[in-house]
Formats: sequence, structure tokens, C-alpha cells
Amino acid sequence: MFWLSFYYFISLIHSISASTQVCNGPLGMISGEIRDWQITASSTLWDPDCHEKNARLYQSVDRAWCARHKSDSEWLQIDLGIAAKISGVLTQGRANKEEYVISFMVSYSTDAYRWQYLVDRYGNQKIFAANTDSYAVRHNYFDEPIVARFIKFHPIQWYSHPSLRVEIVGCQECKQHLGLPPYGKISASTSWPYRRRASCQPEDGYLMSNKGWCSRKRYKHDQWLEFDLGHPSTVTSLITKGRGDTSQEQWVTKYKVSFSNDSRLWLYYKDKSQVEPKEFAANNDRDSERIHFLNEPFFARYVRLHPTEWHNHVSMRAAILGCPHQGTCFPGYFRVNSEAQCVENMAYKKQTWTNDRNRQHQPSGVGELKYRSPRETNGDASLAVDGLEESLDWSKCATIDNYFVRKPVWMVDLGRITNIAGVMLRTWHANNKATNSSMSTSIYRDYLANLERYNVYVDYRPRRYRFKTANLCSFI
Repeated sequence: MFWLSFYYFISLIHSISASTQVCNGPLGMISGEIRDWQITASSTLWDPDCHEKNARLYQSVDRAWCARHKSDSEWLQIDLGIAAKISGVLTQGRANKEEYVISFMVSYSTDAYRWQYLVDRYGNQKIFAANTDSYAVRHNYFDEPIVARFIKFHPIQWYSHPSLRVEIVGCQECKQHLGLPPYGKISASTSWPYRRRASCQPEDGYLMSNKGWCSRKRYKHDQWLEFDLGHPSTVTSLITKGRGDTSQEQWVTKYKVSFSNDSRLWLYYKDKSQVEPKEFAANNDRDSERIHFLNEPFFARYVRLHPTEWHNHVSMRAAILGCPHQGTCFPGYFRVNSEAQCVENMAYKKQTWTNDRNRQHQPSGVGELKYRSPRETNGDASLAVDGLEESLDWSKCATIDNYFVRKPVWMVDLGRITNIAGVMLRTWHANNKATNSSMSTSIYRDYLANLERYNVYVDYRPRRYRFKTANLCSFI
């Protein structure tokens, strides 16, 4: 006889390492991830090389941002799009013109309305020493990191003219792609049956695809592209792009956004104090990316983009950016290991059975055919999917054995046809405290000595106790 106890999981199984993010990386002035429209200034010199878009570190030696006036009231502002933890800044002058800033102050804000200056330990506005020539890069660390979306540089002293190139150093935890494989899923209202599904399918709607999702109905305004983020997360921005694998020019020009946590109740995104859903401007060509930073980030598992206007055909690629969930998984989700992301447990609190029909009905006492110890009256099948992982008590686990049946079976009804990518079974293992009792020692010995493997079957029909070999998907 073998005894086996397991609790919790039938679900999609994936594993990924979470990289430790050090908060001292460049935030996008050098790379161009910060777009030109995110850079503004109090004023700009008439010279085209002095436009604020040229305020990027390592820009061409003739280029930089140059204030129109030689005044300490001038400033250069960077909109990071999403709040960041900022630990320092890099500065550089306008190289070939021998123009550079000698000292500056920094102010910052989360909404561009309420500003505050960085201060020293005495509460005074801090003045940073900047450059001593127009070529070298000067790195200034902050005493303590700040959290801000907008940051301003205020030149205080300069050589020849207040000209500046900059980079901002820190990290943005809420600017990560959400809903990507293997954790996320993508679906759509319809898709065009293009050449045996070689293109235009929902999975072609990911931003990194070189194709694109295309709706089946060309002129209907009820189409959508849906992202399932896996675990509910905070969404901070959206990126769209046109279809990339056709000579035809196809892209979306406007769209709306809705979101949900259960795929039944949907809410449209609105800006603060607005009654009507916000309509986002999308693309003007098929290759450029258009990003929108949300003024009101929202928390959801499902996100839909609803095209309202388009060029030639409803076709698009898109990405959802935000904060991946950290900390304890919500009920109905779990981690394969401590560094994996939370994934859905598709068996969570679903209906379960075992084929040991006599478990709850076998008489006890004198004259019974078989004696059942207390271990055989515990372990209801539903305990395997109740979501409780913390208990080390074997009686809190579902129990299946061959006491009354030769081949014991535990089953779960997922409620609907579901694609299964993997199965995770967690078995009970006695610890030192548990094995102090003779009964626990006996249970643990039976488990170790007699358990060989699990066979995992899938079927469309409910409550089958015998399965065809063709239905065997794996064994553990």
C-alpha cells in the first residue's frame, strides 16, 4: 500500500529569474528612450544646435541646450514619463564652443505643479559643482535618492554661456513590459484568416513582433486586442505601432482603453475629473512607436485596446508597461520558486473528486472488513486546491491511496476548456517535529517506500476514472 498527500497545484508552470535591479542606470537621455517631446526648457538660443532636444549626454560636440539668456532663472526640464527613483545626474558642456555650466541646482516634481529643490543636510537649496571644461562628464550623486517624474536643472554659474548636456541616473520599476510570454497571454475580438494564420493573429500583436494583429471585420468599431497580464499589476503606460509585414499601409490612429480583474466587469480608462472615456492618439505610420504615459495609472489583470479610427485596416502592435507584482501572490496565484513571477493556479477552488468512493462511507468498529487508521479519514480532495500552502500538517492535504482501489485517481474540473502548459504537485514531507509521533513516522515511511510516480491525464469529459493512453500528457 502507498500513501500520498499533496496540496494545491494544477496550473501553468513557468520559471524565470528575477534580476536584481541596481538603481544607478541611465534613464534614457543617451539612448533616446526619453523622446524629444519630453525635453523642455525656459528658453532656447536661436542656433539650431542649441535646441533642447540636443541636451543629451554625448551629443555631437557642436550641440547642447543653450539658454537664450545668460541668467540664473533659466532651466532645462526632463519628463521621465513615469516616476523614477533618481540617485544622481551626469552633466557635460557644449564641447567645440567652450561653453559649460560650472554650478547648478536641481528641482523635482511628480506632477509638474508642485516642485521642491534638493537640499543639503541643513535644509538649504543644494548647489552642485558641475564642469570645469566643455568635454568631460561630471557625475553628481544625490545624498539620498528622490522619487520624481519631472526634474529641472537650474544653471547658477557658467563659462561663456549656460549650455548643457545631461543624463539622469536611477531606475524605473514601473516601466517594465507586462503580459509577455510565458506569463501573459494575448487575445482579440476577431482576427483575419491570413494565409493559414501566417500573420494577423492575436499573438502577432505583441510590440516585438514584425507582423501585427488585424481584425476580421474591416469597418466595425467593436474590435479589441486584449492583454492578460497574468497577475494583477499596476499599468503606467501604453505603446502602439502599425502592422509591419505588408506593403499596405495599415495602422490604428485612435483607440480607447478598458481594463478588468475578472474579464467580466470592464471599466474604460478616464483622466481625472473626466466623464467620457479618454481617446488616445495612436500612430501616423506603421513603423514608429507611440507611447502614452497615464496620468492615472490603474491596477488590473486584463487590458483591452479598442481601435476607434484607423488607416486602411484595423491593424496594430502594442505593449503594456507598468510595475510587475512584488511580494506575496494574491489568492489563486503562486510562485514556482522564490524568484519566479506569480502565475495563475487554474485549479484554485475548482471542483475535485477521488475514485476512493468509500472514504467517507466505510463503517468503523467491530466487524468491519478493513480497519482504517485516522490517517484514512482525513485528506478531502478539495484540500489540494484550497490555496493554503503554509501548513506542514499532513491532515491539511488531500490524500489519495490504494486502500479501496487498485489505481487511485484525483481529479479536478477546471470549469472550461483550458490550455495546460504544466502541472505542479506539492507533496507533504514530514519534518522533525512531525515525525515525533509514531503515526506520523509510519505515514512518512509508507510515502517514501511506496510512491513511484504520478501519471497526469487530461480529458474533455468530466469524472472519468479510466483514461486512454492517448490522454497521458506527462508523468512526474
